[in-house]
Amino acid sequence: MKQGLGMWSNIRNYWFETSGAIALMFGLMVPILVGVAGVSLDYSQAFLVKQRLAQALDAAALAAAASSTDEAAITQKVKDFFEANYPPDRLGVTFEPVVQVIGDEIIVSGTAYYNTTFLSVLGIDVINVDAETTVLREVQGIEVVLVMDNTGSMNSNNNIAALRAAASNFVYIMHGIDTDEGEAADPSLLDSMATRDSEFIKIGLVPYSSSVNVGPYGLGEDSAGNYYSTPFVNNPHDIPYTTTYWSEDWLGCVLAHDYPDDTLDHEGPWDMYRYCRDVATDDPYCHLNSSGNVKKKPNYHCPKTPLTPLVTSPSELKNNIDNMTASGFTYGNYGMVWGGRVISPEFPFEEGVSWENQYWRKAVVMMTDGRNTMNYWYSTYGPTQDHNIKPGDLNNRFIDVCNDLKSKGVIIYTVTFYSGVNESTKDFYRQCATSEDYYHDAPGQDDLIGAFETISRELSNLHIKN
Repeated sequence: MKQGLGMWSNIRNYWFETSGAIALMFGLMVPILVGVAGVSLDYSQAFLVKQRLAQALDAAALAAAASSTDEAAITQKVKDFFEANYPPDRLGVTFEPVVQVIGDEIIVSGTAYYNTTFLSVLGIDVINVDAETTVLREVQGIEVVLVMDNTGSMNSNNNIAALRAAASNFVYIMHGIDTDEGEAADPSLLDSMATRDSEFIKIGLVPYSSSVNVGPYGLGEDSAGNYYSTPFVNNPHDIPYTTTYWSEDWLGCVLAHDYPDDTLDHEGPWDMYRYCRDVATDDPYCHLNSSGNVKKKPNYHCPKTPLTPLVTSPSELKNNIDNMTASGFTYGNYGMVWGGRVISPEFPFEEGVSWENQYWRKAVVMMTDGRNTMNYWYSTYGPTQDHNIKPGDLNNRFIDVCNDLKSKGVIIYTVTFYSGVNESTKDFYRQCATSEDYYHDAPGQDDLIGAFETISRELSNLHIKN
């Protein structure tokens, strides 16, 4: 027992004898420990400055790479984006970034410094940090076709005017033109008003009703009468092309092929749409009065406005949109398949990039104001009495076209317009869209304009490659 008490006594004596030395050593170590902690804090803050600098340079380089192909524009974009992502109130003082454009590469470097707190005691007042990023300049292009309902019902309440306004706003937004300024401007000035690189924005237009008007392209000429490509419309009677609706000449509409070719992209050729005319002789056979005179001209219910292949000119699109008028019945499936043919890289319209081009996105905006309907006498499927195609068949073929385009990677937006569209039709348009988020119901004219604005802003965001 005495031995145990002696051990505790020795420990107590040792503590009191050495505590003064420990306190002295701790006192000597405190400045060193505080100094180490301070140095660590300074270097961690400098590392944070470097990290933020690198992130700001990355963001600026990516934004610039997607904005333009012009070196001066790229440099300015880097500076603007860098300032927005590294404002003056951020930790660390930065200098203007250095931009180099070498071929398809954009190299952006930057320097910043951090004013030290603790290291200044050791004579180190500033820590300099550098960062550099290299981005491959791969501008993301966008191709989109507007498939627009030009049927007779669009005359109600002048809905066709609302559609013209909606489609025009779509073009303005895609090209970065203020919508109010664009609407007030002479259409010929729109190309010069574009603020985005139009080279990478291609838009086509496909008005549809009882058929689709392929215009002079079907006979191998463009809208200016110049050579376009090999003709893809049969013309056994050498009927000239016309822009006059009530003319006996050909306005530009074509007949559909039998199923399933009426749902597929192919090279044709197509026969001319000639309302109640015999294919072999081009003689009329219906809608005659008691004297045997023709009551309906051969272009009856053919959309007056020809389609527009993919173009980069907002002026050309605006002119064609303004010419849209309402007449005829609803063959949405046929409008959709020609929308697909316009966006396709294959003949007869070859303005589209290849399906495999990863730097471009393709989209179709499909709009209708009602269910598919059929004319009693004649349509894109020829004489109605010569076939047993029903509106239900048109609906199914419409979905076939949508599925084919989606399988090729095409983004599909659909819009049902006006309050008279039934739920069954809305369901078909939901099914056609890429997803239900890409479907828009627009019960009124303002809703239609709003839907097109929403879609155009979403699509314009795809014009950025990251």
